[in-house]
Amino acid sequence: MKYLRNKKKIQKIEILKVYRFFKIYGVRKTLFKIAGRARGKSKLLTILLRSKKKNPDIGVIGCGQFTYSTVGQVISSNYGNRFLDCYDIDTQAADTFADFYQINHHSLDSKSIFDNEQVKYVYIASNHASHTDYAIEALSKNKIVYLEKPIAVNRQQLSRLIRCVKNASKPIYVGYNRPFSKAILDLKTQVLSNFDMPITLNCFVTAHKLPSSHWYRDKNEGTRICGNVGHWIDLGVHILSWTKLPDKWDIQVVTSNPLEADDDISISLTSSRGDLIVFVITSRSEPFEGINETINFQQGEVICKIDDFRLSTTWKNETLINKKYHPKDVGHNNSICQPFEEKYSREWNEVVKSSLLMLHIADMVKNSNKHSSFSFKDSISTINN
Repeated sequence: MKYLRNKKKIQKIEILKVYRFFKIYGVRKTLFKIAGRARGKSKLLTILLRSKKKNPDIGVIGCGQFTYSTVGQVISSNYGNRFLDCYDIDTQAADTFADFYQINHHSLDSKSIFDNEQVKYVYIASNHASHTDYAIEALSKNKIVYLEKPIAVNRQQLSRLIRCVKNASKPIYVGYNRPFSKAILDLKTQVLSNFDMPITLNCFVTAHKLPSSHWYRDKNEGTRICGNVGHWIDLGVHILSWTKLPDKWDIQVVTSNPLEADDDISISLTSSRGDLIVFVITSRSEPFEGINETINFQQGEVICKIDDFRLSTTWKNETLINKKYHPKDVGHNNSICQPFEEKYSREWNEVVKSSLLMLHIADMVKNSNKHSSFSFKDSISTINN
């Protein structure tokens, strides 16, 4: 009886979660999330969500949940099923992705995708430490590359990638998606971009609960700083770049648990101009509705609060602007569409700068360094030599 009661309770929770996700993300995106977890076990979802093949020319490296339910959903919804080939070190992940997206014979190694002349685009969403090498190999084979974050997990990787991109004949696009969200795009229209004024930015993030053994936490994979916090570091650099990005920064890191220094952490940055940037990431329990984030911004008379990319409130003196975003928009659609929509593309050098800052902070966390100084100019000079 106890088993049956627990089973019914779990079922009720699962139904409630699906209902909440419908309200947050809409029906289609939620069904893709479910399909990504089911991995072909639901024939009904497969029938409902499959799109017809349409000029297949995309190769995929890494067939995990994000690729299956987010990249796949965005591409098939906007351009039809254009997936030609896929590869993952986990053969079951590759098999289930290939089955759902109707890839008849998927590759058993990445080289086969890079050597396939019919593959025009390569989407890379593998483990973080492998991103750089896959991107370099794809670019060397004249593929248009979409590289999920992070673009590198150490400075040596980043240096190699910068040299490769400089000499490549095809473009590279990066999957830092927050700058593409409607809330951030709306905020940009209110910012005084013509004035060299300091800003205050606070990002409070309730993240997924990850055990210390999770591969995201591995130092060789960049820890959660590269895997998660890099999103908001990149957003901070992006917002700062709307005006004039200050060169010199003072950085302080406060960890709540030295044994898990990359989690439940606060990172504060102050610039020579007077900017104040604070990132807090916490994961003391698994958030029922997924990652939740609150962003507060001020520049002069402009004050803005973004609530989980579902709501934003902006004050500009006496003017009050309230906006709702449904479904929730963290920018995935526009970010993933970058290779096909030139208007969405990010400035590569901006991503390089955010990556340099991210790697500097990651090293601080790895080495238990609580305070440090950072210069974009010096870091760029060093990485280019």
